[in-house]
Amino acid sequence: MTALFLLALSAVLFASQNSIAAWIMFVPLFLLVRRLPLRWLGLFGAVYGFVAYILLLPWLFRFSPPAMLGVGVLYSALWLVQFFVLKLVQERAKGGAFLLQPLCVVLFEFIKTRGFFGFSYGVSGYTQYKNLPLIQIASFCGVFGVSFLLAYCSSVVYEVCFVQKSVKNKKSVMLICSLMFFVLGSSAYGALRIHRLKARDSLAKKITVIAVQHDTDPWKGGIDAYEADVERLITLTEDALLKNPEASLVVWPETAVVPSILKHYDGTDERRRNLVRRLLSYIDEKDAVFVIGNQHVQGGSSYNSAFVFIPGNNVVPPAPEHYEKMHLIPLTEYFPYEAELPAIYHALESADTHFWTPGTKAAVFSAGDFRFSTPICFEDSFGADCRRFFNDGARAFLNLSNDAWAKSRRCQVQHLQCAVFRSVENAVPSVRSTASGETCAITSWGRIESRCLPFCPAVSVSRIPVLP
Repeated sequence: MTALFLLALSAVLFASQNSIAAWIMFVPLFLLVRRLPLRWLGLFGAVYGFVAYILLLPWLFRFSPPAMLGVGVLYSALWLVQFFVLKLVQERAKGGAFLLQPLCVVLFEFIKTRGFFGFSYGVSGYTQYKNLPLIQIASFCGVFGVSFLLAYCSSVVYEVCFVQKSVKNKKSVMLICSLMFFVLGSSAYGALRIHRLKARDSLAKKITVIAVQHDTDPWKGGIDAYEADVERLITLTEDALLKNPEASLVVWPETAVVPSILKHYDGTDERRRNLVRRLLSYIDEKDAVFVIGNQHVQGGSSYNSAFVFIPGNNVVPPAPEHYEKMHLIPLTEYFPYEAELPAIYHALESADTHFWTPGTKAAVFSAGDFRFSTPICFEDSFGADCRRFFNDGARAFLNLSNDAWAKSRRCQVQHLQCAVFRSVENAVPSVRSTASGETCAITSWGRIESRCLPFCPAVSVSRIPVLP
């Protein structure tokens, strides 16, 4: 019964992603691994992985029960292995287990964000997205440095309470002091960095950016729904521009306009052609640059894209600058194994899955001196993706997202947590335009500003520094 209680407690603490509980979330897990005999280790590890991730991602059920089951099975297998690794560390490392256990946790988190099935939600460091001084260490070690601090805290608590069983012996005092040094040192570094970034950004030239949240239902298809969405986007944008005529940029969410603009501008479908031409006529009358989520159809390929329209330049006829999403969602946006696994490929196709072609170039755009990139949807949950944009010259991220399908505030906040770290890691601001929630701006040090209420039509207006 004790083992089952520890298993349940570990899974609940992990799934809660609570910023305070995160500091001790691995204590019951370390204790569980220690108490389990070898013959039960695999079973408990598999059950922990399955339950923890099902509780973490309940919104996946609304999207696809098979996808939720698949995630549960995947992390069941991964945590089965992790339990054996942790057991090996506890038994063989002995005095060094307090350090190797958190390293194992962080290595696991790093590995699970890589490869075809890479997934960033559930990385423990993201729970601290509001703890701005602490998370500034992500500027040199990424979110995984924050994860290490949390796991190290759990390891110290476990070591002091359940191995040393005293706070007074020499090793316990050493461990507690080392934890305080790491946390206080990180926070002091963060406070200094925030002060420096505030000073830098306060002196920089500012531009006004409008991010639109039109609160659409992505499952509603057909031309009637597409026309209604565009009219709502135009209405929200027009109202925001009347109040903020100095705005330099307008950002619309991922696939905010569903009919392909380039395909239907001269197409034979009259209603889609009229919709596209009505949209472009509106944009061309404005002074602001428009960033719009749309699909780019070229040859036999279809890309999930961001189009950049500059009125009087590339709007009529449409010849926008564009970015094609590089990091596509596995199984739902991309499955490159049609030849090897044809049955799975065709099953996904028949499940109303729309496969895109992945882009290859980390595009950087300019609006005057303002240089930005447009990570699409969950691309801003991967540090390496946004670092690629930054290295190519972007000094702001304009994220276009659509998490409306989940119908979950929890899902949207989990996505926002990741986005905060991309600004902190690169010391650049972000603006998020989403279909249904967490539309906002994020400062170079991670503070969330101009945040819209979820699940309602809204506009976020922010003043963003133009960085060199």
